[in-house]
Amino acid sequence: MNKQFNVPKPVYPWETLRSPFAGTLDQEETIWYDQDYQFLSKESMARYRKMRLIDVGPFMVPGAAEKERILHATRFAIYMTVTDDYAELLPIKEIAGFRDRIFEVMMGDDPKPGEIGIFRQMQANRKEWIALGMPDFWLERMAKKYKYNFVTDGIMEESPYKISKEIPPIPLFHLIRANSIGMIPFVDLICPTTGFALPDFIYNHTVIQRIIMLQSIIVALQNDFATIGKELAIESEMFNIIKLLMYHNKMSFDEACREGMRIHDELVDEFVTLSNHLPDFSPYQRETEEFIYYIKQMISGLNNWYYQSGTKRYEPGGFAVPPNGKGETLERVEIKHF
Repeated sequence: MNKQFNVPKPVYPWETLRSPFAGTLDQEETIWYDQDYQFLSKESMARYRKMRLIDVGPFMVPGAAEKERILHATRFAIYMTVTDDYAELLPIKEIAGFRDRIFEVMMGDDPKPGEIGIFRQMQANRKEWIALGMPDFWLERMAKKYKYNFVTDGIMEESPYKISKEIPPIPLFHLIRANSIGMIPFVDLICPTTGFALPDFIYNHTVIQRIIMLQSIIVALQNDFATIGKELAIESEMFNIIKLLMYHNKMSFDEACREGMRIHDELVDEFVTLSNHLPDFSPYQRETEEFIYYIKQMISGLNNWYYQSGTKRYEPGGFAVPPNGKGETLERVEIKHF
């Protein structure tokens, strides 16, 4: 391998806002970790404290003017990330049990004494959403999206490939990753942020569902470019578009980067086209357009978080290894993003 690989950064054709809350929520993060994440190993906990996950909310919902309308999103981002890291290499039956208990708590069941603290974070999140005006239909939608899209169709479909080291076909990879990246439930956090729960007849419309799927695939590809240094060093990690293109298409690393970015940019073009040609959603046209605007901010804001937040998540020794994982097993290649 070369000593250094050059990797492009995605760019987006809209302006991204900057949140005044970025870098100001460290106290909240410390309290959450100290109270509810002590079930993690000391090493994992030390790594999470360097990841700057607390800034995911400010970067992804930069238009929120009130602290409460950002805190709920950053709380969610942390426990969603821990869910993925904690469960991804567990046996499927154990993931299913964890998933089912998550669903119960997100639907309103109280965490039991002795259960791991992540459930208390999920309960706190539900209370935040109710305080921000979210109705029962939205709370149920969020719980179902977390259970079925993120865990069942995402983590549980991805895990067997990581354990067996089999290589998924690229079309299937896009669908699994769109779920496992967690953006299908995350996008609904726009609703408590703005104070408007998008009605089911709008949310379930074909165009809106396609826009949501596009943002999820786009963010997954964005993640692949940002994290490729880590994933080249993990032998079992093939869920990265660059590695898959190299394998399936017999491409060099540079060729795979160019092709991966072409796929990304093509999806962004479709996303913009659909965003500019929304159906008539009266009497909620303005609210729907605001929802789409916030999706755009989520996409480009997360991209900025990778490169501007100071996260150590994707640096050597920065990733929390799953209970059954081995972490980095190969020598790191230096990555230069441009």
